[in-house]
Amino acid sequence: AAWASPEHVASWLDRFEAAAWAPLVTIAAFVVGGLVLFPLLLLIAATAMVFDPPAALGCSLVGALANASVTYAVGAKLLRGTVHRALGDRMTRVSALLARGGIVAVTVARTLPLAPFSVLNVAAGSIGVRFRDYLIGTALGVAPGILAVTAFGRQLRNLLSEPTPAGVALLVAVALCLWGSSLLLQRLVRRHAASDARPRIGGR
Repeated sequence: AAWASPEHVASWLDRFEAAAWAPLVTIAAFVVGGLVLFPLLLLIAATAMVFDPPAALGCSLVGALANASVTYAVGAKLLRGTVHRALGDRMTRVSALLARGGIVAVTVARTLPLAPFSVLNVAAGSIGVRFRDYLIGTALGVAPGILAVTAFGRQLRNLLSEPTPAGVALLVAVALCLWGSSLLLQRLVRRHAASDARPRIGGR
């Protein structure tokens, strides 16, 4: 269908980007997405396809933090102390990590693929993680991913506008770089978390 052609999609994205209300709608979509467990990664990628890189980075970061704040509040106000019991063993590792408290613990939890973004938010609120540490740790944990996905999404937008073999090759290269970087980062964080978890000599 003509409406699904790359040219039509690119034209629609251009019109949406030009609208003054587009950033607010985008941030609202992040919040609603959090409440219905929509994957954060797809929201960030869609944002990167709509806006130029600086605006996409800003909207994605603000949207992710708004998403995190609202779903944290759901856990803190409505599901206090119940999430772990409801989800059972699935949340054991998440709760154990978050229970350490502090910005570093939240940042590590964000980096490792322990649970969906919204589930982690609700869990943090439910077990009483300090909100300031939670929000700062969330920002630090999601920022690298937002940068990477924004680069990928923008390249995909360029490919829709001007599909070329070179563009496809560049998109594949960017995707492979993102995948490799993600695996490396997760490995480093796991190693750091494991070293921190080892009992110290003399109980120190």
